[in-house]
Amino acid sequence: MVGYDLGVDLGTTFVAAAISRDGRTEMCTLGNQTVVTPAVVFLSEPSRLVFGDAAERRALSHPDRVERAFKRRLGDPTPVVLGGIPHAVTALMSAQLRDVLDTVTRVEGVPPDRVALTYPANWGPYRRELFEEIPRLAGLHDYVLLTEPEAAAAFYGASRLLAEGDTLAVYDLGGGTFDATVLRKRAGFVEVIGDPDGMERLGGIDFDEAILQWLNYQHGGALAELDLSAPESAAAMANLRQECVQAKEALSVDVETTIPILLPNRHFVARLTRPEFEGLIRAPIESTIGTLIRAVHTARLDVGQLSAVLLVGGSSRIPLIERMVAAETGRPTVNDAHPKYAVALGAAMVAAGPRHAPAPAGPAPAPQPPWTPPPAHHDGPIRTGRSRRALALVAALAAVLLLSGTIVALTRDRDHSMSAAAPRQRPTPAATAARIAKTLLSAIAVPSLAKPVTLTSPPGYVAASPNGRQLYIASGDQTVSVLDTSTDRVTPTTIRVPGPARFLSFSPDGRYVYVSLWDRRDGDVHAVSILDTSDNTIKKTIPVRTRPFLAAVTPDGTRLYVPNHDGHTVTVIDTERMAPIAEITVPPEPHYVSFSVDGTRAYIADHESNEISVVDTATRKLLKNIKVGRSPHSVEQNPVRPLVINVNWDDDTVCAIDTTTHTVRRTIAVGNEPLNVNWSPDGRYAYVVNSGSDTLSVIRADNLQVTATLPTGKAPTSIAVLPDGSRGYVSNSKDNTLTVLDLTR
Repeated sequence: MVGYDLGVDLGTTFVAAAISRDGRTEMCTLGNQTVVTPAVVFLSEPSRLVFGDAAERRALSHPDRVERAFKRRLGDPTPVVLGGIPHAVTALMSAQLRDVLDTVTRVEGVPPDRVALTYPANWGPYRRELFEEIPRLAGLHDYVLLTEPEAAAAFYGASRLLAEGDTLAVYDLGGGTFDATVLRKRAGFVEVIGDPDGMERLGGIDFDEAILQWLNYQHGGALAELDLSAPESAAAMANLRQECVQAKEALSVDVETTIPILLPNRHFVARLTRPEFEGLIRAPIESTIGTLIRAVHTARLDVGQLSAVLLVGGSSRIPLIERMVAAETGRPTVNDAHPKYAVALGAAMVAAGPRHAPAPAGPAPAPQPPWTPPPAHHDGPIRTGRSRRALALVAALAAVLLLSGTIVALTRDRDHSMSAAAPRQRPTPAATAARIAKTLLSAIAVPSLAKPVTLTSPPGYVAASPNGRQLYIASGDQTVSVLDTSTDRVTPTTIRVPGPARFLSFSPDGRYVYVSLWDRRDGDVHAVSILDTSDNTIKKTIPVRTRPFLAAVTPDGTRLYVPNHDGHTVTVIDTERMAPIAEITVPPEPHYVSFSVDGTRAYIADHESNEISVVDTATRKLLKNIKVGRSPHSVEQNPVRPLVINVNWDDDTVCAIDTTTHTVRRTIAVGNEPLNVNWSPDGRYAYVVNSGSDTLSVIRADNLQVTATLPTGKAPTSIAVLPDGSRGYVSNSKDNTLTVLDLTR
């Protein structure tokens, strides 16, 4: 019997597999009626895991024994509980892979010679390490791991979708993740250029959830009132989720659909139109387009230089996506006939290695010049089940596509080893800081003013997401708006919060925004809302003692420090439990909090006492109070120097504090009523917002001298700096604008 190689795409919502045999690659049928099978697991009796269509059939009757999209949980230490029994996600995914292998082997008669597995390009080292366990747990010995964009590049290169000289952006929106990649064909080769980008928690299942939440809102919270511990309610909700999936898919071909809602004691039908559905998902789609544009920019291209944008992934079939991508990029879009198959087919081609190439779709191509392999990189993107296979894999991929006139050039800058057996070394803090510093743009002494952004309401505070793609804007009312930094346009997203939004703080991973809410000094609203950026909904609102000013998250993301302005305490919140765990006593009227780079110290601006408090975060003990100018308002730690700077509202000054001695190094005169301060990410310059003089002061860190004073809009209140240091945005509260600054050359 002729051997074959297998490519497997363990997706968030669907699983796909393809085989390569005798130079031909084709999909395997995994589902009962479809080529792909749902990524669903069910715990059957007695303690047997069932996957795919079989799991889906059993899910409605026993919803406590089923889990969907469990791939998203990889890296979460909390196990998946099925029927009361905990399961590690790695164990579930390895069993899922074993199920695919058994299905294919049953059809083909023999197991595959080699298997290629794919994973999202935007996974960090921790999740990639966990993913490496899956093929080993499934009993594989000869396997290859590669990113989904690399697999897609192999497929599109071999398919001749690209003509010579074409540059194509791949917009891949699947069930649970989004990936953006740029491909170029040059001298007969197809290469990945720039850095693939993506969003881990965005896909079709989030659109399903948006429909579910819309139904709940339209019907007075009827779904939220269900007791999901009751079997009949849980079954009704599981059935309704499937109806939401079908409604989403129906609206790709029809302009309206109906959704039957069969609750235990209430039955009714909801009507959902395509425009209504598009309104629910427009904001996250805008975010994906911003991500796509950033991926293009990493390739040192403008979107106008693209030949086209290829739409792949099952969710890309939503008509709104094609319209928005075309409108935002100005480039033609191309729809993949089988958007769910590309990754699996490309993976199978890579698994096939040098033994045979995919059969050409047309006449044989003209002979290509000999290919010279690129230098071997020990930090390459692909791992293998055998350490000696690392270089062989690169050669295999080259040979596969060379014979069809194409080659995928693997991306170079990965931070993990090509060899699964190679020992790992944890980088030192100094080495890490040096590596990060190289990725930042160098700030300049005199920034230039760019075109301002006009808003519809006065911005009170602005914060940049850790990935730099969005600005979140608080306007002092019960809404938070979002600006896409790739276009400098406000998205249609309007996020409702349960009180006037004053300040915004991001978690280090960007998943949450902590919104400080209060109405007035003696008002009823004193709370912090936790906003989930994946769907822009409020997960929880936590009351605090008095008006919360600008909170800060510890560098490890585990604690939120909330200054209670009208008292003398800072509330400490456990970010995982989303609950207060302690209070720290400080001098009166704490305003802002900032942490040392290592997270061991918290610096708190105490407005009434004219002091900066230094707190040991391990013991939560007050170590020292540092006297500064009158009415310190904002405080910020320099990202690379032992230096903290604070603004003194009533003195028109800032103080620079040496964090090794906890003494004031210098007091610097700035504009009138300085309100907020931020650093350039490279630590070279501080930016001080002067609300009384409508100016921004720039201070050099090494000599603590003012290098520039720039005009802003009226009554500036805050400045957000993008993580790469390229731009700054100043919120101007009295003329509804953001002043935009180009901070680098």
